[in-house]
Amino acid sequence: MRSTILGVVLALFMLCFLAIVIEETFLGGRRRRKMEKRLRGEKNADNANSRA
Repeated sequence: MRSTILGVVLALFMLCFLAIVIEETFLGGRRRRKMEKRLRGEKNADNANSRA
């Protein structure tokens, strides 16, 4: 019983780890976050310019 629960927890951990690796490599996780950060910075700069 205990080993079954441990096996299920380990399998879920591996599944989550694999999902993170796939997201980062194939879906461009780092590039997407970098682009979002750049766009947020531009948006904040635009807002600052419109208030001045």
